[in-house]
Amino acid sequence: MPHHCHTDGNCHTHDNSIGGLRRYGIELFTLFLLFAGVILNHFRLFGIFAQSIGMQESTVILLYYIIAVLPVGKGILIETVKSWMRGDFFNEFSLMFLASIGAFVIGEYPEAVAILLFYSFGEKLEGSASEKAKNRIRSLLRQIPDSVRVMHKDGSITESAPQDVRIGDTIIVRPGERVALDGILENKTPVTFDNSAITGESVPVTITTGKDINSGALPIEEEAHVKVTKSYKDSSMSRIMKMIEDAATKKSKSETLLRRITRWYTPTVMILAVLLFAVPWIVSLVSGSFHFDWSLWFERSLVLLVCSCPCALVVSIPLSYFAAIGNASRFGLLFKGSRYLDDLRRIDTLLLDKTGTLTTGKFSIVEIVPVAGITKEEVLKMGAAIDSHSTHPLANAVIEAAGSDVPTATDVKTVTHGMTGTVDGKSVIVGSKTLLEEHGITVETKSNASSEICIAVNGKYIGSILLGDTLKPGVAETISKLHSLGIKKIMILSGDKEGAVAKVAKETDVDSYKSHLLPEDKHKIVEELEREGDKVAFVGDGINDAPSLALADVGIAIGTGGTDVAMESADAVITGNNIDRLVDGVKLSYKIKRVVTENVSLAIFVKILVMVLGSCGLATLWAAVFADTGITLITILWTLFSLRQKKFVNSQHEARGYR
Repeated sequence: MPHHCHTDGNCHTHDNSIGGLRRYGIELFTLFLLFAGVILNHFRLFGIFAQSIGMQESTVILLYYIIAVLPVGKGILIETVKSWMRGDFFNEFSLMFLASIGAFVIGEYPEAVAILLFYSFGEKLEGSASEKAKNRIRSLLRQIPDSVRVMHKDGSITESAPQDVRIGDTIIVRPGERVALDGILENKTPVTFDNSAITGESVPVTITTGKDINSGALPIEEEAHVKVTKSYKDSSMSRIMKMIEDAATKKSKSETLLRRITRWYTPTVMILAVLLFAVPWIVSLVSGSFHFDWSLWFERSLVLLVCSCPCALVVSIPLSYFAAIGNASRFGLLFKGSRYLDDLRRIDTLLLDKTGTLTTGKFSIVEIVPVAGITKEEVLKMGAAIDSHSTHPLANAVIEAAGSDVPTATDVKTVTHGMTGTVDGKSVIVGSKTLLEEHGITVETKSNASSEICIAVNGKYIGSILLGDTLKPGVAETISKLHSLGIKKIMILSGDKEGAVAKVAKETDVDSYKSHLLPEDKHKIVEELEREGDKVAFVGDGINDAPSLALADVGIAIGTGGTDVAMESADAVITGNNIDRLVDGVKLSYKIKRVVTENVSLAIFVKILVMVLGSCGLATLWAAVFADTGITLITILWTLFSLRQKKFVNSQHEARGYR
């Protein structure tokens, strides 16, 4: 959500409950004064106080409500003046300010305070996720070390800030630490890295001497020596940060529904109020036969202005969205602002990360394929015996499947693309097809869709263990429902190999997929689709997804297993582990539009009716108060009743009717 400063001139961020109370301190203070004023007036305590200080009761009441309105009114007055200085006269600030002044003039002091109070509350609630861009950048910065160890030519080691390291320097990265700068590996033996921060894929990669390493990678088991090839500002993690910052500024800021309404409602009301006073006056001047009672027509003009006060809109529209957002949170979908809930029903293109979003990120054995004369159990036990000396996720899946009855392996060594060792006196090689071929052993590729562990004993291939990332339950059904709700194009964007992505795409029945993608690639795809006019939602869970989450019209992070950076960059967070909550979110977006449309239609119809009758002298101030306060109460009750229902949209036809 873009940076948002409210009418009190302060900017706010997510906070704890105490911070939340402080954020609304001005509004709560005004609310207290408003209720206190109503009570004091009811028990005639203003009159008693006025007598004790020798003032008129009406003067004391006026001064009290002026004091009550000042805390919230000051900011709105400033915004009104600023907008007028820019030449923008017909906006919600002007309408609120003038309506409040009008209520003061005709003696409706509590209403005058309530108008600005409700609006100020609405503004702050709408901006509760402000400064999000700064927060997510801070989260991302925490992923990069504050200092690195630089090894000099004489063998000495010094600490230095990543920004001060020069191209050509060698940095030392311990297991579990992130590489701070892009470079190439100088170790004489291969090093296994967790590269999920960049690719999003959970399978570690083994990098050999002279190969490129991206910043953000973590060496898993041994120390890595990295020769720096790019400066700090040009390294992978810095580029991701820059993309997130740029996305926050590029993202279009959609107008709130209230602002769109007031763009035509405000000038219409103001013009009518002026005409109601001016036209009879002009007629009396021209004709000479018509007596113009200025106090009568001024009061009618103010009645029209008070009647037209958009309290029903100011309260019911934000309330509808906040009730909907609260309802969404109960089924595990958290929105960081009402406009993202609004935008969800306009989405026509959905982009999905694969690992952690559609799949669990945990590998399991799909199939064991032995050669003739060898059993599956023999293949599994030989593989598990060697893999028991590894912490690799694929090895863990093999070990878990094999159970406890596994032979002991000795002389186990980690080599490029796998491991070697001895089991029951036999020489065993476990690893990729490439590793076995390097030893002159021919292997037939069994599957392009799964990770394959090939096993050879005494120089002969005995079989393969095929592993795959497990698809989350119900994903295919969720994709089908999202299609039926009007999302025309659903695509998988993944850093994984093509075979694995194609397999998931087929199982989920998405429209298309792209594989082997880096964060920059995903970001460019989102940018191109939006440039072509698509309304894009992106769902992901990793650091590599953060730039795309920030740029998309609606970025949605998977909360369980999702990184802090992904959740900070997103506009909404699914707190569970499955994307099926997204279906409820889209349905709720349609529902909220219907409720708001009903409330706005009712409020405007009643107001126009009372305004017409009031202009003819057929409606009193009480009718104007009903058209304002009464309709506000009705819309509040209708909103709470409508949005308490769990079933938001009954059918595909109903959903499409609200697009």
